[in-house]
Amino acid sequence: MPNKKSYRSLRQPSAGAHAKSLFLPMPRKEATDLALRARIALERLRHGEADRALINLVSQVAIIASFITRAGHGKLDIGDIDRVERDLGEVLNEADRTGVWSVPEALIEGLTVVVNEYDRLLCVTRMEVFVRASDHLEKRADLAARETRTNSSHLQVAR
Repeated sequence: MPNKKSYRSLRQPSAGAHAKSLFLPMPRKEATDLALRARIALERLRHGEADRALINLVSQVAIIASFITRAGHGKLDIGDIDRVERDLGEVLNEADRTGVWSVPEALIEGLTVVVNEYDRLLCVTRMEVFVRASDHLEKRADLAARETRTNSSHLQVAR
């Protein structure tokens, strides 16, 4: 008599297991990988290396930490995170205008606090909150890309 039981792959968790995992913090390995990436970027900035990719990476960390803090899970003052985000934007604007990448020491200090908080959040915050923060980051990136295209088309019309 044939066995008609349906066996689920051991490699793929069930939908229920996936849903439950959203209520737990991020798995340790993934959290460590993300925190290490942010810390390496911070150290590179601390040692005078700066470019758009590094600034974008630490900006993403600040945006995610800001979102999670506003959701009630962070320990930092939201004004401090907003200041870091604003200062990172100024670094990008200055580099676009002058071609010089300069990250002030005060910004490095603020970033250090934000990266430390991001690391802590990775270990203690439910995965579901990080998913929402990631969605928020993606929406902001899409909006910025659309604004850039709109501003570029206005410049072309003006020429």
